[in-house]
Amino acid sequence: MKILAFLFLGLVGCASYKSYNQTTTGKVVLKGGIYQKDIWSESLVLKRMSWYHGMTLYFDSLIWKADQNSPFAKWFSPAEKEFFLKCEKLLVTVSYSADPTKISHVNFREQMMLNGYDDVVLNNFSAYLKTHPSAQDWRVLNYKVMGYCKRSPTRLSTNKLAINFPGFRYLELNL
Repeated sequence: MKILAFLFLGLVGCASYKSYNQTTTGKVVLKGGIYQKDIWSESLVLKRMSWYHGMTLYFDSLIWKADQNSPFAKWFSPAEKEFFLKCEKLLVTVSYSADPTKISHVNFREQMMLNGYDDVVLNNFSAYLKTHPSAQDWRVLNYKVMGYCKRSPTRLSTNKLAINFPGFRYLELNL
């Protein structure tokens, strides 16, 4: 009888677990890279923000504060590199929306605009990122790669990125 009661409590606990919204942060690390004849062992560390309903992933975003001195900057085309000169900060986002009726890429773009960022297309960088050997582990082929440029000078000069989707906890990420 005690075992049956314990199983019932476990089942109820699992059922209630799937009934609420939650957020998490973390990081994703891609080790090494290649560009033409250049090979490097440095890692690309992407900060991660995720939004779940129970155990179902609604939206996931990996964010890299682009650095001109990083070997991964070689993946930018000459036109994409021009944004380094025009931006106070250039963020590369790798985002996934499981259900656009819940949280979409448009919702994320609106949140980035509220943080003072304009979107930039990064086709060349995207191609290199999606063919990285670790990309398959993270299934980034299903993700959308975008750049976000914070032009200088800005009235919103902060090293934090704040994202707030309705029904979810407010998330702040240190860049």
